[in-house]
Amino acid sequence: MDSILLVLLLLITGIGISRWIRQRKVTRIYVDLDFMTPVNVQVRAHDLIEAGRIRDAVALIQEESQVSRPTAVKVARVLRTGGVLPGFPVFDEGDLPTQVRKLIEAGNRKEAVFLARSSEDMSQSEAETFVDSLSREPG
Repeated sequence: MDSILLVLLLLITGIGISRWIRQRKVTRIYVDLDFMTPVNVQVRAHDLIEAGRIRDAVALIQEESQVSRPTAVKVARVLRTGGVLPGFPVFDEGDLPTQVRKLIEAGNRKEAVFLARSSEDMSQSEAETFVDSLSREPG
């Protein structure tokens, strides 16, 4: 009897989570250890993809992230469709607003947007609004 209740509870929880995920309107962040790609590499690869240089983007991802070519191709596809990937965690750089402000001050707005999207599961427009709000604040 207990095992039936446990299975039923897991089934109900799974259905609830899957419905909740489908209702969300933000960009999905792909979580796979092979897909962990530094944010600055994602930005540079995205620039290459926008310029139509997909092969160069794949080579960059493969070299900089130390992943296989098939994984680099998958990462490039995610970036090409507007997705983001988790970056490597940075523990000594402060909280997200501090990291974003540093990137803005260095003139790296696009990297700041990618960082916000990959760190907080924000949509493109939410991340841009967040970055813009920090760029207007006195640091």
